[in-house]
Amino acid sequence: MKKGTSFNRKNFRYALLGATILAGAAGAAYAQDAAPPAGDVVVVTGFKRSAADAIRAKKQNIEISDGISSDGLGRFPDLNVGEALQRIPGVQINREAEGRNATIGLRGMPGYYARTTLNGQAFAEPPYVTTTGGADGTPLGAFNSDIFTAFSIQKSPMANSQSGGLSGNIDMQISPALSRKDGGFAKAAYEYNTNGGLGAPAYTIGYNKHINSDFAVFGTFAYRKENFRRDTLRYNGYNRITLAQSKLTAQQFADAYGAYYGTTASSSTFTLAQALGNNVYTAPSNVGSASQNGIWALGLMRQYTRMNVGTLQSGSAGAEWRVNDNLKIGVTAYHSDRDLPDTVQYFLLNDPFGTATVEPLTSPVVMENGFAVVPRTRNSNYDGKTSTRLFSQKQAADGVFLNAEWENDKWRFAGVIAATTSSNSSEETELDLRTVTLGGSGNNGLVEIMDTGLGELGDFYQSVTPTPQNVMFTLPFRASTSTAGFQPGYWNWAPNAPTDLFTSDGKYLLHLGGTHRYATKSVNSVQFDAERQVEFGPITSIQGGIRSEGNEYESRGVRNMAYGIQTQNITASMLIKAPSVDDFMEGKAPINTDWLTIDPIPFLNAIRPVTKYGNGELSDLGFNVFYADGGFANNNFKVTNDLMQAYIQAKYDTSIFGHRVRGNVGVRSETTEYEVTTLDRTARVASNGGVGARSDFTWHTYKDSYSQILPSAIAVADVFENVVLRAAYYKTYVRPDPQTSSPVRNYSYSTNNESTLTQTITNVNINLASGQLKPYLADNYDLSLEWYNRPNGLISLAYFKKKLTNRVAAIADPALLCPADGSDWGFGALTWNGSYCSATNANDVVNGVPNSYRIFASGLQNIDSPTYVSGLEFNIQQNFDFLPSFWKNFGGSFNYAFTQAKQTGGSKTPFPGISKHNYNAILYYETSKYGIRAVYNWRSEYNLDGSGTFFGNARNAAARGQLDLSASYNINERVSISLDAYNLTNSFRKEYQGDERMVRQIDYDGQTFTASVKASF
Repeated sequence: MKKGTSFNRKNFRYALLGATILAGAAGAAYAQDAAPPAGDVVVVTGFKRSAADAIRAKKQNIEISDGISSDGLGRFPDLNVGEALQRIPGVQINREAEGRNATIGLRGMPGYYARTTLNGQAFAEPPYVTTTGGADGTPLGAFNSDIFTAFSIQKSPMANSQSGGLSGNIDMQISPALSRKDGGFAKAAYEYNTNGGLGAPAYTIGYNKHINSDFAVFGTFAYRKENFRRDTLRYNGYNRITLAQSKLTAQQFADAYGAYYGTTASSSTFTLAQALGNNVYTAPSNVGSASQNGIWALGLMRQYTRMNVGTLQSGSAGAEWRVNDNLKIGVTAYHSDRDLPDTVQYFLLNDPFGTATVEPLTSPVVMENGFAVVPRTRNSNYDGKTSTRLFSQKQAADGVFLNAEWENDKWRFAGVIAATTSSNSSEETELDLRTVTLGGSGNNGLVEIMDTGLGELGDFYQSVTPTPQNVMFTLPFRASTSTAGFQPGYWNWAPNAPTDLFTSDGKYLLHLGGTHRYATKSVNSVQFDAERQVEFGPITSIQGGIRSEGNEYESRGVRNMAYGIQTQNITASMLIKAPSVDDFMEGKAPINTDWLTIDPIPFLNAIRPVTKYGNGELSDLGFNVFYADGGFANNNFKVTNDLMQAYIQAKYDTSIFGHRVRGNVGVRSETTEYEVTTLDRTARVASNGGVGARSDFTWHTYKDSYSQILPSAIAVADVFENVVLRAAYYKTYVRPDPQTSSPVRNYSYSTNNESTLTQTITNVNINLASGQLKPYLADNYDLSLEWYNRPNGLISLAYFKKKLTNRVAAIADPALLCPADGSDWGFGALTWNGSYCSATNANDVVNGVPNSYRIFASGLQNIDSPTYVSGLEFNIQQNFDFLPSFWKNFGGSFNYAFTQAKQTGGSKTPFPGISKHNYNAILYYETSKYGIRAVYNWRSEYNLDGSGTFFGNARNAAARGQLDLSASYNINERVSISLDAYNLTNSFRKEYQGDERMVRQIDYDGQTFTASVKASF
């Protein structure tokens, strides 16, 4: 089996064949139908109109750009904005997020390297509060696409454009009132998701009205119910099977698995001697013949479903007044509120390692990455858990733009005032029941058969006994200072494990936790532009502008703990069967179905109000705050940027050797006053026995200022009558994202495995603040050749190259990770011995045992060595109205993007979420009465970051293709119906570790169908 790094040549050959057919047809069309007579107008509607609008905009723009517009039916025939944008060359949608957040990557870089604007202005897009390990960026799913008229991708933004788009600018457009046709429309739709059989209605209404020829208003409101789910198998990681877990003798183990162990220990090999230790055995003759790294089996397995339930309400409105022939003023406002209060995740989590027994039931399979994995095992005495996680989500965005423009034959003056805000909240409440692995000779009675299926969904298998594996007890709450004080007949709590309650024997555990994250953002600006038409050689105009912008990002977060909940109110009736158990992945995965989990609403109502813990605080949901956890420690900060910007650019239009050449050259200057305020942990040891307190933290403020000079230039040459060559350069920068580069410093502690009964060694893990990181810089070079071979036809090839400096990477310098003076960290003098950092002056005694500290600091820094990103984008769009009979109703497009990145020097830090190969193939058939469009999108495998216990180690997402279908029918001039089908191929996401058979995750969304009716009036 080939792993996902291989390029799917079969799919590509089919796509290339389609492109060749389109190109051949285009050539025939050009031969038969060259430029139409002057004054001829090609009138198109529906899919053809959408494609024609995009081609017209691309041809008229000076910048290198692409775009999409509505299909003439007041809609984008895609599931969300992100799905629509991925039809553009160089755009890749990220499907990591489980809630259809619709983030995208652009031109080989993560989403946060792109600048999202609205009508060309910076605005407060909803911030994201959690990372998916992919290319996080603006959550475009927070908006209903019905309120927009078009989307434009500026791939070479010039001096007058908003800075910050290393990969480009994504402009969401709302047309002004005077440019709209009078009339209204109403649309009703119904969405059906096959996974779970879930349905949801949607409604949109809009109206445009010219009060007179000089004053117009418009308004659009869209409501959509969200009711969909994702089913997931998450293989959190693989662990090496130990001799103790196998329950074999040393000789049996050596005979059975010696072939999979090396003979010499190294970073990439694990020897049989290491596996068997001091046990007596005779090494077999085949040691190391199959692999060199030991035998591995699946560790923690998460089988879960996320139910996404809520509403999305979006609206836009505006007015525009032409005061006289020169002056025009207008206002445009928008609002969007995506509220998913009833989003719930249901988990079955089983972890067979630690002191569990892991019995191989099949022979190891050697992967291409050298791992020998046992796919099927019998596990007993494992850690078994069911979890319900209420995961309420809310994204909101509001803004208003006031604009004025005065223009005559020589001058144009324009001004914009923008006031925008946004917010994002994520309230996770974890409710777990666990049957814990017992050490020594203990056994908790749990047995499971687990088969990974080697990445094949139908071959996955899991069964558990007894069923259900978890139980609920009605016991009163009791707090102790340590586990030594636990008593029978209670749910026992201790401060060293503040999110957990235990029975006295330690066998059963009730967990209450969850992190609440809240983020708000504001962007307010004033901009003034002036342009003077001139006749100075090739210079046709001089344009300049100034802009003042203030933006603020504030993050707040807490972590819940279990102290003080009213466990005496818990009853067994609060256990339910997870709603997805009987049709998980539509029956395509043989899963364990007989398990119970907590019903969240009645459970939460029963256990509150809680008893307050000491002088602590309560979270917004009424639980005690666990201060020492990263949920609190990493998420409380504010970042403010005050910008002064100015630009000047000259437009030119001339002729060189008989060919028209036009474009502009300019420079943009920006000065930023930067301030970050963070709540950093300054206490060396968490107070209150490990719970911590707000007094363990201190507010710190860091200020900085920096300036950037950003030149840009573009030349557009008419090589032939319908052949255009564009060459562009621009320099830009982007500030580090505060969520991926947290400005907060935090500590965590663990016991070093070298500790003994007479000497304890405590590992101190310090996450260094990233608030002093500098912006990333990029020099961008673009070249595009475009042939507009016939009306509404295009064949283009573009090349781009970007040189990025100041990228962020992990700190590797011991002088920074182990400074001689560690007093700022609370540990005094520090010493680096070549292997680790010691705080010798901080030694103390804990519970009568001498204790020393080793410091393991980590953080981010800007790296000097540049990263180069380059790529090719090919695009062909044609309609076949030159053909006879019904063939003239066909049309289509094909685009392909190739992207590669190369880093020079330093440790390699690949871009997450970016595929090397990506293509779209689109075919449509359309008459004046009806139309149908098929779209196939495919992208090659791509890298994902590993972060935290939820995702595990770094992994790759496998190549994936998807077929969508859209159809519409015009009943009469005012009423039309449409049907859209998404993921007809029923494709699912798969992640893996080095080899697709070493599967790490499978996400199943099923198919989605939407039927709608629209009436205009």
